[in-house]
Amino acid sequence: MPNPASRPDHGDWAVPYQPADFTDVDPAAVTWRGKTPSAALVDAVYRIVEGEGPIHRDVLHLHLGEVLYQPKLTAAKKRLVDVAAELLTDEGRIIGTDDFLDLPGQPCAQARWPLPGLTRRPVEQVAPAERRRALLGFVEDRPRELGAEQAVAEAAAFFGWSPRTGRAPARLMADLYRLRDTDVITGWPSKLEPAASGGSDA
Repeated sequence: MPNPASRPDHGDWAVPYQPADFTDVDPAAVTWRGKTPSAALVDAVYRIVEGEGPIHRDVLHLHLGEVLYQPKLTAAKKRLVDVAAELLTDEGRIIGTDDFLDLPGQPCAQARWPLPGLTRRPVEQVAPAERRRALLGFVEDRPRELGAEQAVAEAAAFFGWSPRTGRAPARLMADLYRLRDTDVITGWPSKLEPAASGGSDA
């Protein structure tokens, strides 16, 4: 069954970025004093990661602050958030890869386009696995119709980035090479298509 949230011109891999929004957390229960995060803060961090993973730490700081009515977290408050994430990682409830946090054992099955004016993330704040999912999604949608440069341009536009300037095109091209080198796509460079049995994107 098609995903009702997916874009009509793409497969189920394409969904809007929906910031976590929960109303049952009392911001007053979250204390920001000391060096140890409160249980309420740890729970809030977990729920953001659960709803938005893979999520960059900077995006976590931003969205958590919005949920807790703290639109600009101070450096000290950000440190508490990071400590909460470290506690969750030590407990095995979340995992951290570079600056990204996610739930364990959760493959990146979707790529998220930005809702207007709300959630456009720079390329550094989109996990490599999500960028690669978008590239693969375009190739799946239009097998043998896209070349490497076209696929990069499509993915850049999908995330709201310039297809020709800035850091995004180079990063996306590196992601595309990764998909090629791990046997996820074939037909390089002018007629890309999914491999019959895709390799690992680990």
